Amino acid sequence: MPTQPPVREPEEEMEAEGESQLPEANGEVEEPREDGGRGGGGGEETMEESMDDEDCERRRGECLDEMLDLEKQFQELKEKLFRERLNQVKVKLDEVLTGKAGEYREPLAALQNSMQIRTQALVWLQNPNK
Repeated sequence: MPTQPPVREPEEEMEAEGESQLPEANGEVEEPREDGGRGGGGGEETMEESMDDEDCERRRGECLDEMLDLEKQFQELKEKLFRERLNQVKVKLDEVLTGKAGEYREPLAALQNSMQIRTQALVWLQNPNK
């Protein structure tokens, strides 16, 4: 039995058709540039291009400075969060050690009660005559 080709969605068909027409835009075919895409003569930079390069370098420097500042702020916030969380853990540990932590007291009491019952049962099993 012959296999059928996979069903293509209409979007995929449009994309496939559109790819074959890429060089054409608005009915005009773009001619390839011979000077590397820059205007001007013989590879010399114009005043506008050098200003663009200087502006680009200045903006790059500003962005790097801003990024360093953001990294510094992030590191400070991360350290502050760590210290706050460490203090919370210390407070909770102190509550547990002093017996003030309610969420630990009840399970501990149940565990101690269970331990006492098992210990009494073990003593009774070892000495059944007494």
